[in-house]
Amino acid sequence: MIGMSIKPSETRALLGWCAVGCGLLALALCLAVTSPLFGYDYAVKDMPVFWLAGGLAGAGLLYLALPWIICASQSLATARSRHLLWAMLVAGLAMRLVLFASTPALEDDYQRYLWDGAVTADGLNPYATSPDAAKAADPNEKAVGRLANASGLTLGRVNHPELRTLYPPVAQGAFAVAHWIAPWNLNGWRAVLLLFDIASVALLLMLLRDLGRSPLWSALYWWNPVVLKEIYNSAHMDGLIVPLILGGLVLTLRNRPLAATASLTIAAGVKIWPIILLPLVWRKLSDQSGMLIACVALAALGGALFAWPLISAGLDQSSGLIAYASKWATNSALSPLVAAAAGGLLNVFSIDAVKPALLARGLIVLALGTVVLWQCRTQATGARDMTDRWVIVTAAMFLLSPAQFPWYYVWVLPFLACRPVPGLLVLTATLPLYYTAFYYLSQDAYAVFSTRIVWLIWLPAWGLLLWQARHRIAAILLPANSVKNAEEAS
Repeated sequence: MIGMSIKPSETRALLGWCAVGCGLLALALCLAVTSPLFGYDYAVKDMPVFWLAGGLAGAGLLYLALPWIICASQSLATARSRHLLWAMLVAGLAMRLVLFASTPALEDDYQRYLWDGAVTADGLNPYATSPDAAKAADPNEKAVGRLANASGLTLGRVNHPELRTLYPPVAQGAFAVAHWIAPWNLNGWRAVLLLFDIASVALLLMLLRDLGRSPLWSALYWWNPVVLKEIYNSAHMDGLIVPLILGGLVLTLRNRPLAATASLTIAAGVKIWPIILLPLVWRKLSDQSGMLIACVALAALGGALFAWPLISAGLDQSSGLIAYASKWATNSALSPLVAAAAGGLLNVFSIDAVKPALLARGLIVLALGTVVLWQCRTQATGARDMTDRWVIVTAAMFLLSPAQFPWYYVWVLPFLACRPVPGLLVLTATLPLYYTAFYYLSQDAYAVFSTRIVWLIWLPAWGLLLWQARHRIAAILLPANSVKNAEEAS
């Protein structure tokens, strides 16, 4: 082993790993050092917004070399490959720990998590009272008022304080654990996220082994700069959902549908959308009616338990869930086009009772449902086919959503280690341009972002996706002979 020579191609691969790893670690260090410039003492117009967006985009471009580097590393001896895997995991952990020292840049959703966690940990109902109502509560008469007094600056910094929380009960439990670890402390919450993230990479390594793929592909998740920014700097709660949906897939591939259903149902207790993955689990049970009934009953029971606290608190205009479902739309190039088409359709038929935005969301739900049904039309032929279907449904959820925040991209990223789709990977380099929106908002020039920058984000992704899917699209739209000729010509 000591005398084993290294091929020039392997040397280049190892140098590539070092270059990308050092570059991403340098990004984490720079972000930690410069992040105080995004603190509450600064106006957005005075923050280095373009440096942030540019630095993250540059890190994304560096990251895009990883698929080639991983492919070039396939010929490494088993021992070297194992050592490289451990070095990659340690480097990714170091990037995360560095960002524990950072100030969240241009994001403050974590303030809501800290407040909700305190309310839940104190035994109060987080869905009953909005932050504004909590601030107005008498501390001598109401527990929520006393908690508001104890919150320091947190409660006053919660965004959309007029709205009651929209986060489901499993998320509330995670917020409460963070509060028990370190009350009102962002790093207590980051510690919870790190534990979930370690579970995510462990499950991803299991999934890659089941698929017969090199464990080095896990770097596409573990080293992704969007994950580093959105989960560890911005502290978004979407990291909670990743191990649950990964667990659902691993359990499905291992023919444990009831456990997979439980995992996805719990995931829906963090964010509702993973319920659209359940049909992929249940499709395999067409000849096992007893197991199918048990899975559906489990999901229904879990869904009812998780939904009841939100519903019982009231779904009025102060509900964060209602506000999000009906109004939230940002960073999407597709959604405004669908809304414009919906408005035109309503005008053609002279329908005034339905708002264009509502119809647009209905059309998006219809499109997403069509994707799910199409993926369930036949039985999956194996582990890779099933994984591909999960990639398609999860990506469709992200790509069709009216709100396409960069942290939603985290849902898709672990699956790209199993199926590195160029049209989805390129978003690592383009999504950071989202942060320029804050500058344009501060200059009353948001239209520059919504009509120009947003296309820079999404055109590369949609273009690559359509190019990769061109033969499948042709197979649906054109006669068989035309498709055959097109493939031969290409």
